[in-house]
Amino acid sequence: MVSCTSKLFDCILGWATILVFLLPRQAKAGNNNNNNNYNYDTSVYGLSMQRDWLYESGSINLKYEGCVWGYVNDRENMGCMQDSSEDGTTYWYMMANCRRAQVAYSMYASSSAGGTKCKSGNFKESFVTKDGVAEFAYIMGTYGYNSPISANDVSSLPLCESDGNGYYLSVGCSSSGTFTIDRFTDAYCMQYYDTYDNLKNFNYAMKSLSNCYNVYSTRTDEDPSYSLASYLIAESGTCTENESSLCTTASFVKNSGARTSVGQRTTSKLTSSTSRSFTNKLKYGLGTAMLIGSVIMFFGILFTNRKKRRAMMHRKFRSSSDKKKKRSSSNKKRSSSSRKSGVFA
Repeated sequence: MVSCTSKLFDCILGWATILVFLLPRQAKAGNNNNNNNYNYDTSVYGLSMQRDWLYESGSINLKYEGCVWGYVNDRENMGCMQDSSEDGTTYWYMMANCRRAQVAYSMYASSSAGGTKCKSGNFKESFVTKDGVAEFAYIMGTYGYNSPISANDVSSLPLCESDGNGYYLSVGCSSSGTFTIDRFTDAYCMQYYDTYDNLKNFNYAMKSLSNCYNVYSTRTDEDPSYSLASYLIAESGTCTENESSLCTTASFVKNSGARTSVGQRTTSKLTSSTSRSFTNKLKYGLGTAMLIGSVIMFFGILFTNRKKRRAMMHRKFRSSSDKKKKRSSSNKKRSSSSRKSGVFA
């Protein structure tokens, strides 16, 4: 403590160096030909590195969950606002938070090439599309076998188009999770007004996908990278229970937390991580202890310097008073001697 009080900066720098070495080491990206150990934690790269089941399963089946009002990837092709405002009156969050009717679905996989049942033991992950129901129907009709929907079923669906009566029509979602055609009061279909059409025939066709539709099998597909499952996942994002009640949270998301990628008409929530490693806890504990120690040291040095200054002031005062006393005594002696010499004279 005594040595640290004289070199406060050196002590804090040393503690910071120790704290840096205690930080958890993460796996380095890239290939290393001299290192044959591949047992590193791939979770630091996100959900895409946790989908080994997509390439190691004998079959993968899809279960349609419902319609979700979610964010889009390409705002320009979805009738959204532009990236900038020419007149400067459009707020940035109105341009960024563009949502359209999306398809929520779950993937189930197993080692059996004969088929996979959509039950909890085979569940892998819930997804939500990013380019609307039209892109989902196109992929299903193009790469699927005997798909109940195709691009022809969505070709007449409006995408934020004027109805000629002051309203705008676009595909929306009902409270029960079915697709509808809704009316909006603004040209970008952000202000919902009412429901125009319930789309019974289209919802009936989509509901047939709830019966565990096969999207990959080693018997019919040579490479999972070119299967219907791979094409659908490439155009989708993960979906959890915190984002929509139609989705199921995967075990990886439960353990590590995930950023929300979809929203309802209400405010979406952010999932928080519920588990921290022992190294992180140790790091935060040491950091807090070092911070408290630095504060204590600072005030200790402050009060020590004040005591030293007071002691120095007392010494100066005493020395000056002693000098004055010496001067006064010498002056008295001189005056007495001068008086004596005057008497004898």
